[in-house]
Amino acid sequence: MIYRSGVFSRLPRLSEEAFREHWRNVHGPLAAKLPGLGTYRQNHIVERMYEASDSPVQTIDGISQLSFDSVAHMEQSDASPEYAACKLDIPKFQGGITILVVESDEVIPRGGSKHAGKIIWVSTRRAKAPDTDLRQHWLEDNRKAGRDLPGVRGYVQNFVTDRGHPVAAGVPSGDASGAEAISELWFDDAASARVALASVQGQRLLHEDAMLRPVGIYLVEEVQIV
Repeated sequence: MIYRSGVFSRLPRLSEEAFREHWRNVHGPLAAKLPGLGTYRQNHIVERMYEASDSPVQTIDGISQLSFDSVAHMEQSDASPEYAACKLDIPKFQGGITILVVESDEVIPRGGSKHAGKIIWVSTRRAKAPDTDLRQHWLEDNRKAGRDLPGVRGYVQNFVTDRGHPVAAGVPSGDASGAEAISELWFDDAASARVALASVQGQRLLHEDAMLRPVGIYLVEEVQIV
């Protein structure tokens, strides 16, 4: 299974409230109709916890996650009338978008419960990281990553496996070449997420990774559309 993840900015003329309303209640139902779609989650930013000045992607106001059985199934969906309708809607609320196809590895099982607190972050490769097989090397060295975080309920690492599917929808396409991973941590609530990130363990996990450097860290509201 793969995820098509859209990392995008808000159309400048829209307020944050109008942006979120359109994404959830207008664009969400359109994307939910995509043929071959498995799950569809929206990550609405609640708090910007860290943003690097040299981020390789544009300003981030939202991150979408749409699952498909494979890249081939995603490409079939991209050729559908339903996807054409989504592209017509994108310029109505998005300012620019970077499309990243990722594959997920569960570092800490989340289980079946829903958790209201979530931290998501986008990372780039550190200069001293391995030139090849970064995903494999990271997983070998980080089997127990995050287990000492206070209150953690789940941890998923999503490595970028495909950057060749930019969206042509009348908005700027970001440079996907610098992004290597999108990471997710879940907690019982937003307060627990803040405590964990501020802890020594949280700062070490996010900022002292030997292979990945965060360029944007966000407390988000996760909205399950499908």
